[in-house]
Amino acid sequence: MYLTQIKDIYAGKPDAKDEINTEGYDQFLRSFIVPRNFDINSLINDTFCFISGYKGIGKTALLYYLDEYIKNDDCSTCSSFVFFKGDYSDIKKQEMESISKRLVSFISISDDVVIDGSDFEYIWRWLFYRRIWEDNIECKFGLFVTDETWEKFAKGISKISCITTKRKLSIPQKLKFRIPFTDPGSGITMTPETELDFTSLKSAETNAYRQFVKIIDELDMLFPQLVRSSKPYYIFVDELEAYYGDEAIFKRDLKLIRDLIFTVKKLNSLMSGFKTGKTKIICSIRTEILNAINRFIVTKELNKVTSGFDIPLVWDYTNTNSFEHPILKILSKRISNAESENGYDLTERELILKWFPEKIHDIEAANFILNNSWCKPRDIVRLILSAKACLCSTNSSFNQTTFDMLQKRYSIESLNEIREEMRALYSPDQINTIITCLTGFRVAFSMTDIAARVSQYFRGSILEENLSNVLMDLYRLGLIGNFSRASKSYRWQHKGDDGLIISDEWSMMVHYALQSALSVSNRHDRGINKAVYYNLKAGDIVQIIVERIVPGYVLTNFEKDGHKYYGSIHISQLSNEYVDDIFNFIKEGETLSAQVLNYDDLHKKWRLTLKY
Repeated sequence: MYLTQIKDIYAGKPDAKDEINTEGYDQFLRSFIVPRNFDINSLINDTFCFISGYKGIGKTALLYYLDEYIKNDDCSTCSSFVFFKGDYSDIKKQEMESISKRLVSFISISDDVVIDGSDFEYIWRWLFYRRIWEDNIECKFGLFVTDETWEKFAKGISKISCITTKRKLSIPQKLKFRIPFTDPGSGITMTPETELDFTSLKSAETNAYRQFVKIIDELDMLFPQLVRSSKPYYIFVDELEAYYGDEAIFKRDLKLIRDLIFTVKKLNSLMSGFKTGKTKIICSIRTEILNAINRFIVTKELNKVTSGFDIPLVWDYTNTNSFEHPILKILSKRISNAESENGYDLTERELILKWFPEKIHDIEAANFILNNSWCKPRDIVRLILSAKACLCSTNSSFNQTTFDMLQKRYSIESLNEIREEMRALYSPDQINTIITCLTGFRVAFSMTDIAARVSQYFRGSILEENLSNVLMDLYRLGLIGNFSRASKSYRWQHKGDDGLIISDEWSMMVHYALQSALSVSNRHDRGINKAVYYNLKAGDIVQIIVERIVPGYVLTNFEKDGHKYYGSIHISQLSNEYVDDIFNFIKEGETLSAQVLNYDDLHKKWRLTLKY
């Protein structure tokens, strides 16, 4: 009898849009899981209109699922997808439209467009009004009643002309529009053509721009007066991307995204006044893009707009590390589907016992998989694809050998994903510098360790200029976490622990899944530590500098043979006499001679004494 193998498991694609286009909508839905903490009804029926989360968390997939969900509830629903700066060929667009059977459009922006500030809000409203106008035509005028107000609205839209293709919304270099006016002297009505040049830094100060704004203001007045039909209408906005390349274009794109978010909020407020027909724009937002907006441009109080109107998409269930975790449910569901296709009907317990060992490298199997992920659905897709692409594809279980064989590929692909996320914050050269610094370094390291490496090998780089902020970014992106040797506890952004801790008590460490790609390991760390401390032994006399004084202890640093070490002196080792007040007995910054006692493996410091 044929045993189900890893190659039989449906993996899908890292990007939900690609998955639907290549694998089909039915296969996508069959494997899709909604996080238990995500309230779909609140997003559809309440005032929530933003889905936020890091790259790979499943925002695009959720938008497609929402589309199907609302259409199952009311088959008359009209939906429209808008992809920001979609980079697709015409063939790809046709495939997408025919396969997904939904209205799809793509925003394109010429690199020469340079206008600044709040101007983008007017442009976004024009693009959305145009999208709504075209969707109503596509739906055979079934969304809005074609009364006198609609005719005025449509006439206002048609005043502005630009070169567009079907389903492509463009922010062009130049806009042309005609506004009729009657000459008071002759009484003759004329419609001269006006051209607005968006490539000019002074475009917002021109008469043409003021006329453009006047048209949008008129549309703003007309839009809330439109009469909706009972047919539900949703616009889904996705792929809000900005990459740190050309600084001017990068900041412009961030302003575009910022003002798009303002526009979505404003239009949803207007549409909530429609008496009939559910009408809503739902927009996905990448957390790292919001971080970039906060860092690089004026936010215009963006947090106030998103706060209270966004639903974070999260999968970090800290209360369970078992196969009940929703991320592992994605894996088990895809395995179950493969078993069903081969005629096997397994219970969940039978499936887990068949496909997973009790432990992998002395760690419970569920824990091991979660430790090597960021609690994102894309991690499971990457895991299955990595397994199917190597020699373990014919294995009938995810045993220890399977994970050993797929580890390198999974690690490299995971690092590539992190690199993609870093593009919203750093230039390609800066990303290479950061990754190079960590490659071959250590799994766990202190701020002093990484600062010394930067000082030795990466002078003048972004690391030397802004090391703390770079490390904080790497923590948010999941490349590094925190580890306390004293309590043996860990902190990770994807598990809800906000903010990197930089202190003597907490080390930084590279994520488990990235250690292979970065050529670091615990074995390598132990070798380094052994080599560094080999030159010190009990009885050595060293010159110490008092760094800090805490109740009961003096914390110090010292050098020997070119290596820097850290030490501590217990209050009982300060003097042969009784020391009543440690703070009066010794002062920070003092230089003293001390004798080495032994090495404190728990705190990674040398025990010292002044009593010799």
